[in-house]
This record gives sequence, structure tokens and C-alpha cells, in this order.
Amino acid sequence: MSNDDRIGMDTAALNELILRSVIDYAIVTMDGDGIVTSCNEGAELILGWAEDDIIGRSADVFFTLEDVARDRPESEMRLALMEGRADDVRWHRRRDGSHFWGSGLMMPLLHETEAASDAERSRSGRPGFVKIFRDRTFQHEANARIAKLENRAALAMRRSGTVGVYDLDIATGIVIADAICAEFHDVPPHAAEEGLRMAGFFHGIHSEDSPEVRRAMEESIKSGGNFDQIYRSAKSDPHPLWIHSQATVELDDDNRPARLSGIVVDITEQQERAHLQEMRLNFVDDVRDLDSAVSIAELATRTIAQTLNASRARYGSIASCGEMIDIRADWNIENGSRLVGNLHYSEFGSFASVLHDGQSVIIADAREDPRVEDPEALEALGIRALVNLPLRERGRLKAVLFITDVRTREWSETEIEFMRAMLERTFLAIESLHRDQERDLMNAELTHRMKNMMAIAQVVVTQTLRGTDDIAEARSSIYARLNALSEAQDVLTRSDHHAAPIHDVVKAALNAFSSVSDRISISGPNVSLTSQQVIGLSLALHELATNAMKHGALSGEEGRVRLEWSEADGAFRLDWQEHAGPATIEPTSRGFGSTILNSVVGSYFQGEAKVTFEPAGIRFSIVGQL
Repeated sequence: MSNDDRIGMDTAALNELILRSVIDYAIVTMDGDGIVTSCNEGAELILGWAEDDIIGRSADVFFTLEDVARDRPESEMRLALMEGRADDVRWHRRRDGSHFWGSGLMMPLLHETEAASDAERSRSGRPGFVKIFRDRTFQHEANARIAKLENRAALAMRRSGTVGVYDLDIATGIVIADAICAEFHDVPPHAAEEGLRMAGFFHGIHSEDSPEVRRAMEESIKSGGNFDQIYRSAKSDPHPLWIHSQATVELDDDNRPARLSGIVVDITEQQERAHLQEMRLNFVDDVRDLDSAVSIAELATRTIAQTLNASRARYGSIASCGEMIDIRADWNIENGSRLVGNLHYSEFGSFASVLHDGQSVIIADAREDPRVEDPEALEALGIRALVNLPLRERGRLKAVLFITDVRTREWSETEIEFMRAMLERTFLAIESLHRDQERDLMNAELTHRMKNMMAIAQVVVTQTLRGTDDIAEARSSIYARLNALSEAQDVLTRSDHHAAPIHDVVKAALNAFSSVSDRISISGPNVSLTSQQVIGLSLALHELATNAMKHGALSGEEGRVRLEWSEADGAFRLDWQEHAGPATIEPTSRGFGSTILNSVVGSYFQGEAKVTFEPAGIRFSIVGQL
């Protein structure tokens, strides 16, 4: 026997050993006519056929009767010859007639020589096949259960009235959608369910948003990428309906875009909340430039009415006697006559005692609310719905916000929260202008500062937590920032509450970094800073020092920081310059610290502040006024 013959026998024995050892997989060989010629132990375990019983039988015995009727075995063999393989993921049949979910493939047998394995060829000369698969019934049934739960969840969301579905046939431009999607786009539900051209849905999109939505959809269809857009409905309503539409492109057999299937979600509440937060912050920024109680009240009432699409907004302060209301501002959408000045509290009728007790009055329809004594009189004044919010301080009513609408409307909790926040901020802004007039107003100023500190602390917490996954790191950052605020408050308390020397502010702000104090040089005149400047500069120095310790000049052994400032005729400049630290890299996103340094602290000095990433290290500058 030659060495080649011996190697051939050894290889055959090894292949046989491998075939017998793989018992988790069924491996079946067939000739070109689909007659079983061999199988391994795994096939016996999965199919229930002993090797001697199945050899010589047609492979039809382990296909389901339905697949046999559809000539599936022959189709699979033809596909294997054409493509080199045929995926085989479907139900199969055991010897006892039970079904199992098989996952595998069929491939043509490859021959080393024309003479080899003649038994594997059919009478027509077609090569044989090998079929390899596993029993994946458990996984298949588990996935089916998960899909069923997901479908139930999706159905529950759709029944909630906030989620709709749609399907676009790209070739015809016809959209089929459910009733929810139709309602969002002001389309008749029956027409949407039967099929409607896409143009009908675009008519239901706000005219300002429609071009961008159309462009994004065309791009998605062209590229085959996902479609993801947020837009407003064109439905005429004082509150715009915000829609989030997401869809995927499905390809046809020729790999061309055929369908765009997706969902639409009502995200009005989230959008409104974000918009109201933005308007509240804008008011806080804008009110700093105002120098009279009337101008502050006018800004507040205009902001509230326009933001909420209300007909009228009035702000009034309560006189010390508690019986008169000084209406500082009266903004109405029609620019009609304004009712300002002092009014007797009794003119507010049955609501007067309720407001005096600190209770809000919220009415959706004056005709239907039993608390309204004379709805016709209110309607004559253009009032069908109203909100009256009181603000009490130390047990006394101090201010009232009046919001009215000519239409009936359900005031949402988000809107009420916005009004309360605006009322409080308006009151605090006006009170801060009066702090020098008398002792009670000084106390009001102190209360304002503490509430303002709490508002800043709330912003610190929410902004620090936003977008973070590391709660421990966020907790540490929040503690450090709140501690910086506390140190700033201590500096003000030790002075006259209104101002503090800059040397004390800098020392307090950098107190937590005493371990590297010998590497921070400080120079500049001991000018006086206002309370807002104290808080702003304290937060800025804390952020700069923290960053320098983690990533900047103070993170290594050689780095240094130079902090210097100057003042001339009210003009103020401050520079923080890092040296000999690691190379600076400008971050791709802005966090709370970046917002403080670039967007907030500069306004406290009536100027600008900016962070630049220079080769020598980070540089921070303030250019403004004292």
C-alpha cells in the first residue's frame, strides 16, 4: 500500500470521526435525486430516524407535508446548485410526525475527482448534497413570544392615541395609514385606510415644516437610509401638534427602495415643555437689562401670553394694606385698551378671598364652572377661560397673575407650572429693584437671593445630570458646584450682601484646590463685585480649576496657571492662562461648565466671556464692566 493510499485512508477515518462527533448538528448527505445516502448521530437524535432506516429514503421524510406539496425539497436543491448554498430556516418533520424549527443550509457535495463518490450522483449525473441544520425550536418559540409581547405593547401605545403607523408604496406614491396617523395629518380616516396619495398627508403638515420634511423623505428614499423628522401639524389650533415621524426603507428583490414603513408619535407635551423652559430662561436673561417694575411686568405678561397663545395677561402687585392691587402691566393680543393702575380687591368678586388664601383659580369654561357668578359679564370682557395665580410670601399675598382666553381651553399642568415660574421670577425681579427703599424690601431681596440660589442649584443639578451615565461622577460634580455656590454666598454674607471684594471671591473659589495653590499665581486690584458677579465668577473659577486638575495644566507636575485682572474707569478684564500642561483639545460637545464659561458669566459683567484652546494651554477671558 502506497503512502498516498494510507494518507487517504487516514483522512477518511478522521472525517468519519468528525462526522460522528458533531451531535448538536444534523448532517445528512443525499444523492442528486434527493435520496439519503448517510447521516450522523446528530441527525438520528434530531430526526428520530436510525441511520439504517433512513438511508435509501427520499429527503421528503424530514420536510413538512406542506413543503413537500410545494415541491420545496427540489427547489432547495436547485437553489443550492445555482447559488452554492440554500439557507434552510423553517419547520421540519421528525419520524413521529412532530415538527421542529430547523436552522441550517443545504450545499452541493464537492468531489476531488470525477471517479470519487459515484454513489452520490444521480442517474442524470447531478452531484449530491449535504444538508446541515440544528434544532432551534426553543429559541424560535422564545422569539415568537417576545414578538407577541412587543406587538401588544405597540398596540397599547396605538390605543393610547399617541402613536400611529403608515406605509408608503414608493412606486405609486400611495400611503396607507391608521386612524391615528390620519388624525395627526387632518386626513379622513377611511381615506387613509383605503390608500391616499402622499400629497394629502403633506397638506396636513405645517407650511413652515413641510419643505424640510419632503426633502428628508426624498433623501431617505434615494439613499435607502432611515427617515427621522419632527414637525408640526397644520391643524388650526392655538396649541400646535408636534409629530415625530420615523420610518425605514424596505427594498424589493432587485435591491431597490420599494416601501417606506414607519410610525408617527405625538410629542407635543415634550416639545411644549422644552419650549416653555426656553422661554423661561430667555425671560431670566432679558429681565436683567430692565430698570423699572413696569417694564419687567410688561415683559412678563407679553412673554406669558404669546408663549401660551392666550388672549390676555395681567400682573398686579398687592399693596401693603392688602385691599388694593396695583396692575403694573396688561398685555392683550388685540392691542386694545389696557387696564392698569390701582384697583380695589373687591372688584375681583368671589375669587378675591380664594386668592387671598393662596389658592389658584383655574377655569376651562366660564359658562360651565359653578364658581363663576356672572359668566355673561366675563364674556363681555372677552373671557371664556381663565387662570388666576397668587403669590404669597411670609403668609401675605404679594402678587397675582391673571391669564384669560376668549376660547374654552383645558389648561395643562405644564402650562400652569410655566405660569407659576414666570410669576415667581417676575415678582423676584421687581422686588430686587426695590431692595434699597425700606427694611421689608431688604428682607425681600435676601429671600430673592436665596430663591435665586436655589434656582441656580436646580439648574446645576439638572444640567449636570443631563446626558450623563455615571451617577457617581455626576454626584461628585454636583457637590463640588454647590459647594462653590455656598462659598460665594459666604463671601457675600461676610460683606454687605450686595457686593464683595474680588480677592475674597477668588480665595474662596480656589479654596478647594489648596494642594496646588503654589502653582496658581494671582494678581490684580481688589475691586468690588456685585452679588451676581460674585456668583458668576465663583462658578467660572471652580469650573476652570476643576478642568485644570483633571485635564489641564494642574493635572501634571510642571503645569502652572496665571490669574490676573485689571480695572480702569469701570472697564474690567480678567484672564486665566494655563502653561506647561498637556496639549489642549477642544471638546466636541458643550456641558454645563462650558455653558457657564461661554454663555453665562460674561453677562454678569455686561460683556463677554470666552474659552480658547491655545497651544500653551486653556485661556479664559472676561471683558466687561464693573
